[in-house]
Amino acid sequence: MLGVTGERRRPRHARETVEATTAALPVVRPRRRWVPPLLLALAYLLFSLALQHRALGSPSTVLIGRVTADADMFSWWLNWVPWSVLHGENPLVTDYMHYPYGLNALWNTSVPLLGVLLSPVTLTAGAVVAYNVGVVLGPVASGVALVFALRPYVRGWVARGIGGALYAFAPFHMAHAVAGHLNLTWSLLPPVLLLLAHHLFGGWQPAEHAEPAGRVKRAAPVRRPWLLGAVTGLVLVAQLVLYTQMLAIGVVFLVMTAVVLALRFPRRVRPALPGLARAAAACVGVFAVVGAYPLYLILAGPVRPRGSIRNIDATGADLANLLVPTRMTAIRPAPDGLADELAGHVGEQGGYVGIAMLALVVVAVLVVRSTVLRVVATVGALAWFCSLGTGVTFLGAAAGITLPWTVMRHVPLLSEIEPVRIQVVVGMCVAVVVAMWIDHLPTVAPSGAARIGAVALTGFALLSWIPADAQEVQPAPVPALFAAPGTAFSPDDVLELYPRTTAAWDDGAQGLRWQVASGMAFRTPGGYYIASDPEDDVVIESAWNRYQIGAQWVADGKNQPSDRYTAAAAGDLRAVGVTVVAVVPQDPATDPAVLDWSRRVTGDPGRFDGGVWLFRLGPG
Repeated sequence: MLGVTGERRRPRHARETVEATTAALPVVRPRRRWVPPLLLALAYLLFSLALQHRALGSPSTVLIGRVTADADMFSWWLNWVPWSVLHGENPLVTDYMHYPYGLNALWNTSVPLLGVLLSPVTLTAGAVVAYNVGVVLGPVASGVALVFALRPYVRGWVARGIGGALYAFAPFHMAHAVAGHLNLTWSLLPPVLLLLAHHLFGGWQPAEHAEPAGRVKRAAPVRRPWLLGAVTGLVLVAQLVLYTQMLAIGVVFLVMTAVVLALRFPRRVRPALPGLARAAAACVGVFAVVGAYPLYLILAGPVRPRGSIRNIDATGADLANLLVPTRMTAIRPAPDGLADELAGHVGEQGGYVGIAMLALVVVAVLVVRSTVLRVVATVGALAWFCSLGTGVTFLGAAAGITLPWTVMRHVPLLSEIEPVRIQVVVGMCVAVVVAMWIDHLPTVAPSGAARIGAVALTGFALLSWIPADAQEVQPAPVPALFAAPGTAFSPDDVLELYPRTTAAWDDGAQGLRWQVASGMAFRTPGGYYIASDPEDDVVIESAWNRYQIGAQWVADGKNQPSDRYTAAAAGDLRAVGVTVVAVVPQDPATDPAVLDWSRRVTGDPGRFDGGVWLFRLGPG
């Protein structure tokens, strides 16, 4: 008989037999694959919060970092992105800083992607909180990214979790967190490129299916090259609007990985070329189309710098940092004070590997029969060599040895890479090698003395990378007037601030914090940025005008400038559209002289409101 569905009904005894058999079978529950990564993300988050515990009690009144300049700058940009969208402004071009010339966001560390991701925090709790949340979440996101990237190479969640933790809280990320470098705590691109390399450079069999694990199978063509290339292009666009220097570093080492593999497997190059060519075409096409406007801003946009923005010879890593840890590492076998001799500041001293970790990497390369592991170790070694920059520096002293990276000074855009920041690739490669080593431990050291020695070496290496409880915070005060400006400013006001907004590490850029707190109630000719103006090819802060020079002059106890100079100072302010001079008192001994000077320049007796003196500039 046919039922209502059109299917022939089974006899009743047959149905009863099937139901009885089904009831006797064990219930197979779906595997909850999301549980391990979720638990790892939670563990990373708790550890990151513990490291930044000094900011938890008052996240809106302190900034994570040893200094405030970069933190204030990042807070400004985190605020600018959602504010500009809500007010019909261009999020990638602004004249609210460096007025009237403005800024090109893609030539600044403007992190627009983070501005979007953190906008709920910015709009509800403020830019200072958003910055602090970003610094806490950056290592967490980077570590989780590596956990997922390790899936083709590492079987166990424990090994992946350890690898992710090593990368998340590597000396590189801890150094840049204390320096307030929000952009570098979000190092997602290297792990994502590691995962893409598995698909792009084909033939690497997933570890959970390989026999033995991690070995390379016969060459296979790139699967779905057009789709894979398109995804790679989108990833690169995302990094383009996160931090452009990391994009350049990532592309360089994606190419380097391809070269290493080609040298290791020369017979596989020709069969792989057609698929790689299609993937490359799709990548370039998607990148060019989706990233067209950001690319325009970089290559031909307004107020971009017209010269090199940094000295490439001064941005290499210190050779000694490989074995000499800074105070950001808990266990420091080096003599006290030795880290103080390293080149650069603590934020650029994130290249520590250490004797124990280096020994573990060497043992893993020699013992584990895995081509993938050795390729990763080779790329890591090349990255470390490149991070030294154009010449060898040892404990702060130049050794006079020229290195191959010097050729980069002649390559447009790539010459702006700071080699020391290539240490992020080194940190990731170390984490990957360690994760693969731990995954292989049961086979390379099954029992006995070998197992004890391997576990002991692994334990020492992991302990050597534990971060110290050395993260810092700095107060982020805001005068009452800027916190609640009311009707103090008109929409067209351009504010000249004293003290002058600069790139100085200690409160040099606090004027940007005050501007954000005011709800972007005014524009300012000052700032901390990378740009150009009609007179200078590269500027990183506002030029000294006669008003600021005169203010510094009288604050130093010298005589009031002449009437002629005073008139010229007023002319300088009018030339850039300044309508209001705001003086935030700094020192009772010098404030009266600065206030008197401001009255002379503006022709306004001024008014004191909410901890700030305001002087409206009279007509010229």
